Amino acid sequence: MKTYISPNYPQLCQAVAQNVIDCVKTKPDALICIAGGDTPLGVFAALVDAQKQGHVDFSRTQFLGIDEWLGLGKADKGSCREMVWHHFFDKLPLRDEQICFFDGLTSDPKAECQRVDRYIDRHGPIDCVVLGIGMNGHIGFNEPGVSLENTCHVVDLDAVTQAVSVKYFDTPREVKQGISLGLKTLLAAKNIVVMASGEKKSAIVAQTVNHPATVDIPSTLVKTVPQAALYVDNAAASAL
Repeated sequence: MKTYISPNYPQLCQAVAQNVIDCVKTKPDALICIAGGDTPLGVFAALVDAQKQGHVDFSRTQFLGIDEWLGLGKADKGSCREMVWHHFFDKLPLRDEQICFFDGLTSDPKAECQRVDRYIDRHGPIDCVVLGIGMNGHIGFNEPGVSLENTCHVVDLDAVTQAVSVKYFDTPREVKQGISLGLKTLLAAKNIVVMASGEKKSAIVAQTVNHPATVDIPSTLVKTVPQAALYVDNAAASAL
């Protein structure tokens, strides 16, 4: 797995955004998947700016969500849907049919997984996916110990993920489950970008790079596929 180290967070985001832009220029109707959370916010901003400046055209691009907290919807501050729409989709001239995203308010999570799997069957495999790394090494909501054979699935959230989740919400919430693309789907993507920023991620970045690939640290599994690359800033790389 190649590792690219940027001096700081803004330059990291520009590098990751350029990777996505290059993919879309090569294939205008590419299927793009970018994680929610804090880490990709600068990537969203860079991509929106690139669209405004005419450096990329997303008019034919398909976008796929990675995960969602079960029980939360677009109106809930901190939901993946709210975050991605607020910082990205609402700022682009996209049509509804260009976006496939998990419905965290679904009354039938199994059927919701099947719906997204069917969408991927029609439009996939994913051309470019941008993943963050959780403090426990999760990618998407693929928590430690997850199966490599999962496609879309419901996840019992790890205690670390539940503890970290509070930073996203404006009111206290108890989130115990998520819904996510599985490792089988993510690792089949044609271009996999794993990004991390800040000193708080330095320990898990070092584990990702140095530890043998294992489902106990899902982020290490990206090393098993040749199309994956790690993008970090100096702070996140400080323990390497």
